[in-house]
Amino acid sequence: MQTVSIKEIPPQPSSLVSNYWEKLLVKARFLKIILEVSHQQLGSWRKALRVLRETRKKFQSVIGHPLLNKIAKVDGRYYWMIAAPGIPSAAARLNLENEYNRISHFKPSSGLKVLFLAITKKCPLNCEHCFEWDNLNQPEKLTTADLIQIVSKYQDYGTTQIMLSGGEPMVRIKDVFRILEIAKPTTDFWIFTSGFQLTAENARRLKQAGLRGVEISLDHYLPEAHDRFRGYPGAFNWATQGAINARAAGLVTTLSLTATRDFTTAENLKAYLDLAKKLGVTFVQLLEPIPVGRYRGQEVALSEAQIQVLTHFYTTYNNDDRYKDYPIIHYPGYLQRRTGCLAAGNRFMYIDTDGDVHICPFCSGKVCHALSFSVEDTLALLGQIDCHYFSKADDLAMKRESQLVST
Repeated sequence: MQTVSIKEIPPQPSSLVSNYWEKLLVKARFLKIILEVSHQQLGSWRKALRVLRETRKKFQSVIGHPLLNKIAKVDGRYYWMIAAPGIPSAAARLNLENEYNRISHFKPSSGLKVLFLAITKKCPLNCEHCFEWDNLNQPEKLTTADLIQIVSKYQDYGTTQIMLSGGEPMVRIKDVFRILEIAKPTTDFWIFTSGFQLTAENARRLKQAGLRGVEISLDHYLPEAHDRFRGYPGAFNWATQGAINARAAGLVTTLSLTATRDFTTAENLKAYLDLAKKLGVTFVQLLEPIPVGRYRGQEVALSEAQIQVLTHFYTTYNNDDRYKDYPIIHYPGYLQRRTGCLAAGNRFMYIDTDGDVHICPFCSGKVCHALSFSVEDTLALLGQIDCHYFSKADDLAMKRESQLVST
């Protein structure tokens, strides 16, 4: 397969909102929804306004930039972060209700923000960093009926985003359509893919079936370097053309970069973000390499200096007016160091290709089988386990509150 050069990729339109008045109206609309939800649960406009102010301060202290600093519009909905359904939508409203319920306990449960569900062991690639490496290309254990049962169970619990991964989930595209057919509108569905089979026709059909977004793995701006990392000639073509097709179909489009030691320099990140801008994607996700799966036992962790490089790009490109037309950057490592781990059922969790439940894709150690336990019991078991890399969010919050009281 002949690899296209970056110069041959046609510039795509941006999904970012540039009009000041439109952004102002979106912010007002978002704040109105928050006030309505908080008033519904707290029963007082005064309390609702106080909670709104506290939430805004907390949000800005965590993410390092103002609330809704960058906003994107895709298919009539507005987005500002990957892990938040766009507004207006039933999923966005349920997400806000779940978050406020954590404060007021208005409902019996606070739902789940994100479920990562691996639907297949199959993958045509040979990726350097694959965290499912030990299970890859083994016989499938989860049937279509199993997947539908898991999805239905977690939707009923109040999950607002379900991310379908693998392996390569597009290998089971027929099952993806079946899942989307039974899905309720209170959940946004995404696919994590290499771009495999993400043709213009498949992207259009997935959008029509109810898919909301795609996260495409692109680990270098140089075609040959990405193909080498993915162990497959032409993988760069899949990723870049898949992003163009997804964008054209009206899907929220994200590029996901595993920033390795060799890659993480200011020069490489700048070139990568220039390419992301050219592709017109809404988000870029920066992931740090973790010693699991194929990386197990290897020294892959970034240096402190490299973490600072990623932090600089995250804060600068999301805030500086020079980069206002660049994609919104999501950097989980930055957030986890400030908030603690939000996995283990706190906000999200992971179900692997066998149906076994884990804290997240990178903290191995199954706690139960998703089909054998209720959601409530599953989350209770997850809550007893600590993240391998970061403090729990609740523990870190208590520590910060204690420090504030002591000062």
